[in-house]
Amino acid sequence: MPKLKNFTLKSDHDGLKICVLTVLPDEGAPRALLQLAHGMSEHKERYIPFMEFMARNGVGCIINDHRGHGGSVKTREDLGYFYADGAKGLLSDLHQVTLYFRNMFPETPLILFGHSMGSLAVRAYRLDYEKDIDGLIVCGSPGKNPAAAAGIKLIRVLTALRGERHISRLMISMTTGGFQKKYKGTGESWLSVNRENAEAYAHSPLCGFPFTLNGYAALMKLMQLAYDPKQADNPELPVHFISGADDACSPDEKGFNAAVAHMKAAGYLNVTAKRYPGMRHEILNETDKQLVFDDILKIVDAWT
Repeated sequence: MPKLKNFTLKSDHDGLKICVLTVLPDEGAPRALLQLAHGMSEHKERYIPFMEFMARNGVGCIINDHRGHGGSVKTREDLGYFYADGAKGLLSDLHQVTLYFRNMFPETPLILFGHSMGSLAVRAYRLDYEKDIDGLIVCGSPGKNPAAAAGIKLIRVLTALRGERHISRLMISMTTGGFQKKYKGTGESWLSVNRENAEAYAHSPLCGFPFTLNGYAALMKLMQLAYDPKQADNPELPVHFISGADDACSPDEKGFNAAVAHMKAAGYLNVTAKRYPGMRHEILNETDKQLVFDDILKIVDAWT
């Protein structure tokens, strides 16, 4: 059985307690490392089944709750609040976890995986920390929002009027509010065809919580950084995009291809992509998730 360990790190950014989970092979050192960055309004434990699968196949995994998520909050009321300079803090936390894992296994290649909001984070991560990873897997990445800059300005106005902890229905409607419209079922059925997964998300107190204006400011900043045109420092870094073909975050192939094209335009020479027919946003939680698990393992094997 894989070995699970929960612990905390003191954030180098601001001292916030960051909750971290490792899942390691039962015997021996891992042959490869996988660091995960989860999505918006969820938590690290949702990735345990995938991490256990990877660990059973010799890949050590690590994930942290992003600031404002799971256990990485000062109080439960801070869910959706990223604290000061939230986007920078989130990226700094990810890098701190990278260095922690690399220190545990210094000679082992490390792949960075990000889902949804986490996919924006890992694409932004490459701007400053590219040298510390050996590959990048981008899962369920939102299409480019041309209104991100305007959204940041709007958030500043709303924050001046209502404060950074305000829950703005306007911001919700402008971001995730329309995702459910084309799907039947519960309010979270846009996440997956797998109804059990959507219902579990809907009933979890650590999932689906609204972002504060502070949280949306961080999200919009991550979107901007993810599409920064800075050229690759390491053009040989392999990058693989994956997404459900029926993902509301990237509702058509054009948006998905644009994200892939951006990384190619930044100078990366080994950029590949795959969309999964019949799957929605959370391909790691779909009924046919084993197909995705197996594909990711093949990618890790090929890169390491």
